[in-house]
Order: sequence, then structure tokens, then C-alpha cells
Amino acid sequence: MLVRDDLRALRGSAAVAWSETMGDATPCALAKDGRSHPAGKFHEGRTAALGELLRACPADAAGEGITALAASLADEWAARVMPGGGSRDWESYRAGGVEALCVVAAS
Repeated sequence: MLVRDDLRALRGSAAVAWSETMGDATPCALAKDGRSHPAGKFHEGRTAALGELLRACPADAAGEGITALAASLADEWAARVMPGGGSRDWESYRAGGVEALCVVAAS
């Protein structure tokens, strides 16, 4: 049965992937360089969505409660208007978030 600790582990893995993708550069520095960084934004989106899910989960949430909340959040993420006028980076951010939430929803 899926529990909050599982979500923490998934978020930790997403954060590690984000860090490995970005290397030594900070997201703010990369954003200012004017280039696109969709792989980094994808993992940032995963990390952000899983963090949002953790914050939304009651302390005693488990199993179907978590998966139902993840499915609902995935729908919200898919419908959100992203800043940046639909740029490749923001679409990658959304895709990462939606994918992470869908994986949890399917657990």
C-alpha cells in the first residue's frame, strides 16, 4: 500500500534526477542565459508536482486516498496554463509534473 513515505522517496528521486541533469548550474542562472533547458524543467516539474501532492495529502493518507488525490492533481496540472506562453521549457515542466502524478495515480 502506498504511503506518504513512498511519496517522499519518489520526490527525492525526482530531485536527484533534476540535480544530476542541471549539474553545477542553478536553475536561476540557466534561466537567465536565454537557452532552453527542457530536460531540467521536466525533472523540476516532477519534483514540484510530487511536493504539491505531499502537501495536499493528509498525514494519515494511504493507498487509494493517495492515488485518487494524485489523479485529481494530474488533471489539474494538465489543465493549468503555464507561464511563458507555452514555451518548450514550461511544457516540459508540465509534462514532468503530469507524468509523476500519473505514475502515483496508477500505483
